[in-house]
Amino acid sequence: MSAEAPSHTPVLVIRPSLGWRALDLREVWTYRELLGIFVWRDLKVRYRQTFLGALWIVGQPLISMIIFTLLFNRVAHFQAEGGAPYPVFVLSGLLVWNLVANAINRAGNSLIGSSFLISKVYFPRLIIPLSNVVTEIVDFGVAALLLVALMVWYRTLPGITILLLPVAVLIACLMALGVGLWIAALNVEYRDIRVAVPFILQLGMYVTPIVYPLTAIPERYRWLAVLNPMTGIAQTFRASLLRLPVPTTALAWSATAAIVLLVSGGYYFRRMERRFADIL
Repeated sequence: MSAEAPSHTPVLVIRPSLGWRALDLREVWTYRELLGIFVWRDLKVRYRQTFLGALWIVGQPLISMIIFTLLFNRVAHFQAEGGAPYPVFVLSGLLVWNLVANAINRAGNSLIGSSFLISKVYFPRLIIPLSNVVTEIVDFGVAALLLVALMVWYRTLPGITILLLPVAVLIACLMALGVGLWIAALNVEYRDIRVAVPFILQLGMYVTPIVYPLTAIPERYRWLAVLNPMTGIAQTFRASLLRLPVPTTALAWSATAAIVLLVSGGYYFRRMERRFADIL
């Protein structure tokens, strides 16, 4: 009898890289099923193992909308741009801001929360913050049902600019992921960042025309507000729903800033990735 030929099992050797690394999105695509598992896990935890579940996702912006309407509209007498109902104006800004802020906060803390996986199993670490951003998109979709109901209540119908709605949401997600990658990588080594980020995000909402119109800012200072990339996103999101003029300049700046933050954050994340398991 002839001896059987030995079977050759392919072996994958993982070594830490040196210097800057390519983003290697092909590897992320290879692990797309793992991305889906992470997203589904987070959604189950959020909607099944909480007392309020989806009610809290809708109730939080609803309560905030009521408070800001009372303060800025009834007390400070701010009016929405284009004569839009002020509750719709405020809620539309809050939804897109919460999408970005929550995604940044969750993605920034995602590596620390998954340290038990990072130290034991290899997979593209980029999947962890990415899954948190995708989860926030689902929450945004649930909360957007409240905005739809409010627009029906006030008989506010969008025009042709509704076609820009996916563009505004896409730019918001790219910016959130880019900033989230920066914070996630820095947060592994500098834990104080996780304390500062919520404060900075809360401050950022008030320096962005979210709960007040851009026209409330003196004209000579409005260019400073436009330099804030979130201004173009919020203004475009509102314009797509409330038939307001599209801020093309601010939108172009927001898109540019989002791409720069995403690319730079991705490369910095990949550069620091080889140290995650050792530090965590």
